[in-house]
Amino acid sequence: MQKVLIVDDIQENLYFLEVLLKGHGFEPVCALNGAEALTSARSAPPALIISDILMPVMDGYALCREWHGDERLKSIPFIFYTATFTERQDEELALSLGADRFLIKPLEPDVLIRCVHEVLAAIPEKRVLSDDGTLGSEMGLLREYNEALFRKLEKKMADLELANRELRQRMEEQKRLEEQLRQAQKMEAVGRFSAGIAHDFNNILTVIFGYSYVMQGRLAGDPELRGMLDSILEAADRAKSLAASLLTFSRKHPLRLARLDLNLAISGVDTFLRRVIGDDVELAIDPACEKLPVLADKGHIEQVLVNLAVNARDAMPQGGKLAISTCRLTVDEKFVLEQGYGVPGRYALLSVADSGVGMDQDTCQRIFEPFFTTKESGRGTGLGLSIVYGIVQQHHGIIHVASRPGHGSTFHILLPLVECCADDVTLPEQPKVPAGGNETILVVDNDEAIRTYLEIFLSTLGYRVLQACDGLEAVRRFRERDGRIDLVLMDVIMPHKTGREAAIEMKVLREQVKIIFISGYVPDGSGERHLLPEGAEFIMKPLAPCDLALKVRQMLDS
Repeated sequence: MQKVLIVDDIQENLYFLEVLLKGHGFEPVCALNGAEALTSARSAPPALIISDILMPVMDGYALCREWHGDERLKSIPFIFYTATFTERQDEELALSLGADRFLIKPLEPDVLIRCVHEVLAAIPEKRVLSDDGTLGSEMGLLREYNEALFRKLEKKMADLELANRELRQRMEEQKRLEEQLRQAQKMEAVGRFSAGIAHDFNNILTVIFGYSYVMQGRLAGDPELRGMLDSILEAADRAKSLAASLLTFSRKHPLRLARLDLNLAISGVDTFLRRVIGDDVELAIDPACEKLPVLADKGHIEQVLVNLAVNARDAMPQGGKLAISTCRLTVDEKFVLEQGYGVPGRYALLSVADSGVGMDQDTCQRIFEPFFTTKESGRGTGLGLSIVYGIVQQHHGIIHVASRPGHGSTFHILLPLVECCADDVTLPEQPKVPAGGNETILVVDNDEAIRTYLEIFLSTLGYRVLQACDGLEAVRRFRERDGRIDLVLMDVIMPHKTGREAAIEMKVLREQVKIIFISGYVPDGSGERHLLPEGAEFIMKPLAPCDLALKVRQMLDS
């Protein structure tokens, strides 16, 4: 059996060629890139090599140069089989490097096998004619005889090949359907997980935000305690981004995109990241000197950095270094050809590099899959990097990882640059809490901590506040007040009577009643209108004091 070396970085392509060549009496040997192919050939030279062009580590063109520069390999025929470089100039370059054939994917199996036989049959003829042209006709007859023999063999193998192909297609289709089912089940689990925790989690954050704001006013004269309180608010804001990011990934929530400077977006995470990675990991942040305007959600960019920092920390159990840097990058065709990824354009490049244990090629290809993790049971969910991937994709960006075992990992994130004026890329300042009033507000929520906070907060703004623990009690209190309630601040999902049901009954009592609905989670994540009356005002928890006070004042003044 003649040995044929096949080189391709896509496993499906290798499998197809391997089955095809085995079925026609060859002994296939596989390699994933040019460097691996050279090592294999120098150890055991094949009779023929079939190579792709676009591959990592060493591409097909570089492999062909090395091949024909090696005394032991240069006489072995070289066939290019490509789906990417299909132009005339690509073929001319391949032939100028010494290739015997330049084939474009996909080819019918019988055509591809015929080309292999022709190239192999031409070997003795090429060698004889290079020394003595008188035997060319004899070699031609030999080639015709070989071709006839091969055709007979192909005819006998045709039925078997057809059966194998149909079986392989059925197996691949079954595998694809099973994989789709597993992915759907995984994403459904993510959605249920998000649905289950979002409401309670955002209720907790509402209380943290609210009481922290109330305490800010009372601790104005104590800088030390005020600083501690600021740290609590900072951590709560990160937690808010965590919940929002998980919902965005699993339920496709729209991002809050704004023009901002990527350097400014990452500058505020220094302190928080140091707490995440621990004292035994050195953190170095090196932003570009120039502004990098991008269209992005600041909270989600911070979430990307947090997830990558956690991943890096776990890869450095004995400590190490985490480096975060930004720069401006122009991607052209040459970059795509050399690096193997990217789309031509102008980008802001965010790089996150660690000095950890690194990953092999197989792991690098799977790290963005949901629930894939290399950590031991109980040490990781497998969601961190898949969330990063989802966020980058929603920002129309590109993410690429470079890693080797024992040499750490570097994540490159490319975000498209946007044109905007200098003032456009600064981050907005936090709004101030607007003035209150003396109106009466009915607060309805089944969470006692939420009701208590809202009563304290709204009372500090001058409002008179009443409480109700569910929709049934809310309607009763509204009826008792006989129209003397100016605004109802009401949860959507409550026991006994939902917010929508309570609102309908209140509008029967007074049609022009003003209602603001609040919720930590609405099923299917899109503000489901069937749970709310038409035209209803809605605020998503956690309730930031400034946003809540502004919305209340706007509703009362409308």
